[in-house]
Amino acid sequence: MKTCYAKFDVSGVFRCPLCMAPLALSGQSLLCANGHCFDVSAKGYVNLAAGRGQSVKYDKALFESRGALLRDGFYAHVLDAVTGALALDVPRRVLDAGCGEGYYARALTQRLGAELYAFDLSRDAVMLAARGGSLVRLMVADMTNIPLQTGTMDAVLDAFSPAHYGEYARVLKPGGLLVKVIPAPEHLLELRRIAKGQLSREAYESGRDVEAHFSLHFHLFETREIARTLPLDTVQRAHLVRMTPLLFGVDAASLPLESLNEITIAARLLIGRVQPEACETTAK
Repeated sequence: MKTCYAKFDVSGVFRCPLCMAPLALSGQSLLCANGHCFDVSAKGYVNLAAGRGQSVKYDKALFESRGALLRDGFYAHVLDAVTGALALDVPRRVLDAGCGEGYYARALTQRLGAELYAFDLSRDAVMLAARGGSLVRLMVADMTNIPLQTGTMDAVLDAFSPAHYGEYARVLKPGGLLVKVIPAPEHLLELRRIAKGQLSREAYESGRDVEAHFSLHFHLFETREIARTLPLDTVQRAHLVRMTPLLFGVDAASLPLESLNEITIAARLLIGRVQPEACETTAK
């Protein structure tokens, strides 16, 4: 069996997004006992989004530009920090929630020697993640209805993505690890200064609210901060402007971007474990 299909042949992990019954590989499709069928693409992913559409803002051009900056090493220090945090538990199975073009999941497969499961609601992003025959079990899926069975993951990574803590607690094993990456206050500082007059108040919010919300659902036992300032050439600057949600709703053409010749990539890692009461709730 080809790898693009064989990697989905795992027992007791996938869950039907329609009826919540277990899914199992049969031929080139994931099937449940109630007859729901999801074909695995020859490109190496499966669509389990159950009719949910992707955001028009997060399009293929955005993910391609972000992929270019990732390949140029702009987030390499973030990847190193994520690897170190996840290695606290030597996890067997890791879920990358909101995986985008698959940068973290692909690298973590090699670095941790773990089974990586990853999903994004954007089909464009997942198709990019599947390029090159990735071993990651890639899914187009909805964060509010993660198509994995309860208690099957050792760790969840959420990197610069919205979170659904209830679903994270459900799919994690008791005591499972959550690593959430959020922008630190100095993230994209140089671009924020240039665009300040057009940015909404939310664009300047600190991570305090996120941290407090995290702590309501998970036992936050450690935070880590990393930052690097890197030079930007003309091509990289264009990719940055195209990929960052910071400029959603901003007239980028009116900004004096020619003065942007470096950028700070800064992140805070929130590292926590499932609260015992969360395990009890998801088990009911």
